[in-house]
Amino acid sequence: KKTFYVDPSFDLFKRSELTAVLIKATPQIYFYADEDWWNFTIHDKVYQAVSDLGEEFQNKIYPILTSTFGPEWNPGIDKDPHIFVLIHPMKKSGGGYFNSGDEYSKLQNPRSNEREMVYLNSKYITSPLEKSFLAHEFTHLITFNQKENTYDISEETWLNEGRAEYAPTLVGYDDDYQGSNLERRVNVFVENPSDSPFDWNNEEIDYGSVNLFTHYLVDQYGIKILVDSLHSPKTGAESINYALEKDGFKENFSQVFLDWTIAVFVNDCNYGDRYCYFNKNLRNFRIFPQINFLPLS
Repeated sequence: KKTFYVDPSFDLFKRSELTAVLIKATPQIYFYADEDWWNFTIHDKVYQAVSDLGEEFQNKIYPILTSTFGPEWNPGIDKDPHIFVLIHPMKKSGGGYFNSGDEYSKLQNPRSNEREMVYLNSKYITSPLEKSFLAHEFTHLITFNQKENTYDISEETWLNEGRAEYAPTLVGYDDDYQGSNLERRVNVFVENPSDSPFDWNNEEIDYGSVNLFTHYLVDQYGIKILVDSLHSPKTGAESINYALEKDGFKENFSQVFLDWTIAVFVNDCNYGDRYCYFNKNLRNFRIFPQINFLPLS
């Protein structure tokens, strides 16, 4: 058993700390479960789910994401190469979260768990979506190491989340569109397509818009646009401009955003390659005006 600090804004019971039990150890991950939740769940079912999740992480998530974006901090602040995954009930529909404060000592952050660590929502632990959620949160661990550890700067939230949102697609979990994380994001974006990807309020719609923008960005400019912007001393739009120039493109961020706003309406390559998605699951995606303004006479 160990006591962990948790984020009360995510925890279902608004706790700021909890006691958790180690339920599975793999060569790369320690899976801990909230003791109160663990005592009232079906152990065999959860154990099998985390065992499968551990294998998936070792065989797909870790090698694909680290070979693309670079490694997490390893052995890290705790001098242990394992990643801690804490499973506990959360009150939002999200799959989990990452707290960069855990990467600092208690002298710097008194509420630090002083571990390379991510948190997963117990609600989804037996869901096929859990693989996508783990890939998303692990990308945040990588981003911390590649950005804050390397350049001593914090990535802008929208781009930090954009890379993490693209991770399930990169690993292959969005290939089957039905029931995928990508389908969830498309559905929420269609309901409110006027939401800006860059005005971040940590709402579900924010994830929908930044997901669709990031997929467009990679479709048009390749995965290197996310990699090169990560491996730079710049953040946000400036880092995208840096990557565009580095990779030999003439467009800047403003032009890319304008092209995207057109693409989500027409999404038809017949109007030009800049005005469509290449991802097979997004080829038929588009949004429609919901209100027509007509003259009074």
